[in-house]
Amino acid sequence: MILPTKAMTTQELTGKRKLSENTLQVQASSPVALGVRIPTVALHMMELFDTTVEQLYSIFTVKDKIHHKKTGAEHYATVALNFVPTLGQTELQLDCKGVPVCKEENMKFCWQKQHFEEIKGLLQLTP
Repeated sequence: MILPTKAMTTQELTGKRKLSENTLQVQASSPVALGVRIPTVALHMMELFDTTVEQLYSIFTVKDKIHHKKTGAEHYATVALNFVPTLGQTELQLDCKGVPVCKEENMKFCWQKQHFEEIKGLLQLTP
């Protein structure tokens, strides 16, 4: 807080007060974000599966109902899965946005080990 000195005139104080009030009005009218801004990155991964698009999609929808994970305390990432049919296989293209920078490698490892490899194991068990 800056207190006025004797050198400041009433007009200067009024001008500063109005500027301050306008600034507060602008801030009050815009949405207020709570918490701390977290630096994030986007991941792009591709994986081939020896199955049809329909079968791979069905595995992901069942698996999705079982695993709901946050990337951190009250922070969620957005994941888009694109299933591309190829000759006798399906290419899965994963785009994940909003991953905290500090969790990038962990998130890649998690998708590779806990999702892709598990699904490939499930596909080997199904006739």
